[in-house]
Amino acid sequence: MPIIRPATPEDADAACEIVRRSIVELCAEDHLGDPMELQGWLANKTPANFTTWFRQLGLYGFIAEQDGTMTGVGLLAGSGEIMLLYVAPEARFQGVSKALLVAMEEQLRKLRKDFCSLTTTQTAKRFYLDRGYQLLEDEDSLDDGFGLDAAGSMTKRLTGD
Repeated sequence: MPIIRPATPEDADAACEIVRRSIVELCAEDHLGDPMELQGWLANKTPANFTTWFRQLGLYGFIAEQDGTMTGVGLLAGSGEIMLLYVAPEARFQGVSKALLVAMEEQLRKLRKDFCSLTTTQTAKRFYLDRGYQLLEDEDSLDDGFGLDAAGSMTKRLTGD
């Protein structure tokens, strides 16, 4: 089972590498190997941006580790939106994404938020549906602000569940 801890600016390089690898290797259903799509999606996934995000007030970074190795990255806005949730390709289907999601939802409960929202990819849509998220839109091209044309906006009520 992964250990979840807060992200620090020192995690930026490794976290960026995991996210970039996850996008390239695991999200083929979304980018279909299109170099332009990948370029747009990866453009803001830089160590400098991760350092900024992990320092930014109102953003909460999470790192998953297994046996001392970083295996996943999550980024949550205090407003209630999951901005990033990616797992290292070699750690897929080992509970990393679930553990990160639980930690982010717990953080939102501590912040007294009633809902969690996110923009999903096709790759992750089933994962979120299986965890109680509901699809609000089903459009082919939603820009999530992080360089991704996504599958749709989703939300989950955090209170009473």
